[in-house]
Amino acid sequence: MVVLNSYAVIREAFLDRRHEFSGRFPTKMGALQVQNDHDIMFEDYNPRWKALRKVALLAVRKYAVSEQLETLCTSVVDAYVDSLKEGPQLVDSREPFYFILFNLIGTSVYGTKFDKGGDEIRRLQRINEEFLQTVPDGLPSDIVPWMGILYRSKEKKAETILKEYVALTDKLYSRAEASYTPGKADNFTHAMLASREEAVLEEKSDAQYLTKANMIQVIIDIFGAASDTSARTLQFLTLRLAQEPDYQDRIKKEIDEKIGRRPPVYGDRANLPFTVACLLETLRFHPVAPFGLPHNTSTKTTVGEQKLTPTLLSNQSCFLTNTS
Repeated sequence: MVVLNSYAVIREAFLDRRHEFSGRFPTKMGALQVQNDHDIMFEDYNPRWKALRKVALLAVRKYAVSEQLETLCTSVVDAYVDSLKEGPQLVDSREPFYFILFNLIGTSVYGTKFDKGGDEIRRLQRINEEFLQTVPDGLPSDIVPWMGILYRSKEKKAETILKEYVALTDKLYSRAEASYTPGKADNFTHAMLASREEAVLEEKSDAQYLTKANMIQVIIDIFGAASDTSARTLQFLTLRLAQEPDYQDRIKKEIDEKIGRRPPVYGDRANLPFTVACLLETLRFHPVAPFGLPHNTSTKTTVGEQKLTPTLLSNQSCFLTNTS
């Protein structure tokens, strides 16, 4: 096993020599998700991966850090807070966090607002919960291939869940695609479509990779896992704050002084050092994905003082840590 666990070697591998460390080897989990299509997360380093990544980055720059998204975040959170009853109450934190996150994702990605208790949000939550219960630590066959025989029922159930999720994402994407007008980006799907047009104009050969099915897989990469990981991070954050009332007071004071009664914006991060530090410490103490997906090297290389070969890092037990 080769694990990168210091800032220096992680920077060396993923920045200075990123092209040598960008490979992926096939996994069963990846095959179950992409269903013969292609994405960013499970794709090996090749022209298809570069084309899909380029479109995703362009779309993020167009929409992810925008006034429109800031306003949406504020309105979704405010709507939930306004729905709470007054006075102390016992709440399962998963329910409000998932409701907030799914509505943020639904509106920002597809332009769809989910009603509380509606069919689509209930399906998303059920799919999320069933997937975590079925394969909380991934598929055993991605570590030891022959274990797929012993855990066949687990893999079949995971396949069924992922097929339902891809079908639901296809439905939501198609709905957003139908409302797209060139030159406007009302949601992330529109930004993806606009970025696709730009990418094809710049490099016409990329069009063969930017199919609708592949674009849907990219959205699943970006937002599919984000709902669960974000919800768990928020749960750990609230747990930590519940144990530290003094920190609650300091965060409240900082927000009152720097933001006041106006809605927060992304640029406020620079003026909230203590609040941001609490978020970062939560991620440090409770990383939801301490190991990233395995990487391949594309050639013989070194990192730190360790010599690596493609054969060594294509072994399923070799991981490089997630730097996010």
